[in-house]
Amino acid sequence: MTVLKVLRGLFLRNDMKDRKKRFSLEQIEKFKKDANVRVVSENTIRFTYDFRVKMYEAWTKEGCSGIKRVLTENGFDPKELGRSVIDHLSNKFKANGHPTNAKNNVPVGSIRSFRATEEGDSYLLDTGKFIRSRNGISFSEEFKNELFSQYPEQSVEEGIRKAGIDPIRVGYHRIYALQRAFSGDGPSHDRTSYSEEFINKYRDHPYIQNVTKKQMRFSEAFMNEASVLIESVKINEILKVYEIEPDSIPASVKTNLKFRLDHWQRTDKKCDICNPQTVRIKYARYQKLYALMEQRFCSIRQLVPHMNCLEKKELCLWVKNFPKDPEGVVNTSRILEKIGLSRTSYYSILKNKAYGTGHERRQKQEEKDVKDIKTVMEYKKFRKGTRQICMMMPDITGKKMSRNKIMRLMKKYGLSSGIRQKKQSRIDQRKNFEAHKKANLLKRRFRLARPYTHILTDVTYLPFGDHKLAYCSAIIDAVTGGVYDMTVSETNDLDMVTTSVAALEKIPKKEGAIFHSDQGVLYLNDTFQEKVAKLGYIQSMSKRGNCWDNAPQESFFGHFKDECDYRNCRDIEELRTLVNEYMDYFCNERRRWDHQWMTPVQYGKYLNEMSDEDFERYLETEEEKYRKMKAKAEQEAVEHSKTLGV
Repeated sequence: MTVLKVLRGLFLRNDMKDRKKRFSLEQIEKFKKDANVRVVSENTIRFTYDFRVKMYEAWTKEGCSGIKRVLTENGFDPKELGRSVIDHLSNKFKANGHPTNAKNNVPVGSIRSFRATEEGDSYLLDTGKFIRSRNGISFSEEFKNELFSQYPEQSVEEGIRKAGIDPIRVGYHRIYALQRAFSGDGPSHDRTSYSEEFINKYRDHPYIQNVTKKQMRFSEAFMNEASVLIESVKINEILKVYEIEPDSIPASVKTNLKFRLDHWQRTDKKCDICNPQTVRIKYARYQKLYALMEQRFCSIRQLVPHMNCLEKKELCLWVKNFPKDPEGVVNTSRILEKIGLSRTSYYSILKNKAYGTGHERRQKQEEKDVKDIKTVMEYKKFRKGTRQICMMMPDITGKKMSRNKIMRLMKKYGLSSGIRQKKQSRIDQRKNFEAHKKANLLKRRFRLARPYTHILTDVTYLPFGDHKLAYCSAIIDAVTGGVYDMTVSETNDLDMVTTSVAALEKIPKKEGAIFHSDQGVLYLNDTFQEKVAKLGYIQSMSKRGNCWDNAPQESFFGHFKDECDYRNCRDIEELRTLVNEYMDYFCNERRRWDHQWMTPVQYGKYLNEMSDEDFERYLETEEEKYRKMKAKAEQEAVEHSKTLGV
């Protein structure tokens, strides 16, 4: 046995050992749960059709690294799968091309064996797009040019399908090889052969150096001029500009020419021949370049005013490195004119090496300033506010810094002094207040209306028993003084006030009726305000900290606490019973001096039975009382302001 066979057997045995234990039981269970895996065993893993298509598309652009990227993005570890799995996928794609999912009507046997049959060869030859060659069946030159003219906007496979040919019957190894040739990634094995007619046609062409049966050489002047166009124009269009029929040249030659133009080092060589053909070519080239400038550079012109410093610097470098046109059609001056950038700005930006780096320099300076701020903040471990930091900065660091800059940097870098900071709860409370507060619609005109139109409410504390505390939410009529509800609760919460306001459902509703309260947090609640609106009332609120805006309600609580001995109640139920008894007494039996000795119920009936003329006279009397009250309140406010600060 030879040494080669021994080594081969050793490698095969090692490979079989690796294949037997490729995946553990834990890995198999994990792969089974993945939606992209179709079958998995100890030495095999097969992916779904859609996932293989995704890997194939990445492989055509990036190779094996594309397969790894797709696997990683979908939760697979390429190292865990092993190099052999990735190599196997790559080899399958290279041999068979696009995954088929076994949906194509292919005769029994492998695709490779089908291609080699006479039936397969006849099918391709009958299409008129293929010819016999030394390697078997290959694309005809006309079909290559047809596919090349649409590449890369249209893939080779799509072009074959549009021609009415099944790509499976063509063979993906042929498709992939032609695609690599079009992209310039692989060598072309086509033998070029030009006819006598082709040679005679282009023998005297000013931009063709020489042409024979086997090759066609372009002049140095052509390479200099065409290399400017290749960045934006297809090779077929470039050949048309130079009056060369692109369909008469093999696709492999055009691919090679494109590759050379992309990497051409330009010289000063120009076309010295002057005849009608060169004039036409130069004019056509000028038109093509001018159209490109109009289309490409004018689109940049719209972006220039919105560019930042870094983008302008990058644009100027792009203009500087733009390919030099030997004919001078495309030069720096014309580019600057088209993109709307002045020559002064262009050269000053290129000359200034620090242009566009202001942000980086500011960032570095800010980092130094933040270190100085931290140094002052950590001095002797005592907390310091922004004012103290500003005042102590020169003594500790030898630098001066404004308080506004210190506050800005501390906010940007998340530094907190912990001195008198705003509490988030208060900020949220303030926002809630601003969003839900209501205007004072009543303005102390409590009695200038019919009954049931001005409703007042408030909450008071009721200490009772052995150091117990309850809360009472009352609703009264501002005109008559009558009490509609007194809800007693052990907690001052939303349930108490919503239960209390529900009593308004039992009284007659008047159009435009006002429901007035203070600015307590319970009355700012969404649920409470929706409840009031649903009952048909317009909500009104007192000024902040002004009890006079809700005076009748405060007066009622004062009478209640003076007249009702509720402090001796032993439990909450006894308190509720006593409160209900007082409410009945206050409305039906207790008389008021300023209401003509009537009870609230009697006074309400009295006002409702008034004629319109009598009610107008009543309002005039009450309006006069209101004006006197307002004048007195203003005078008291003036006298009070004189004593402030004394």
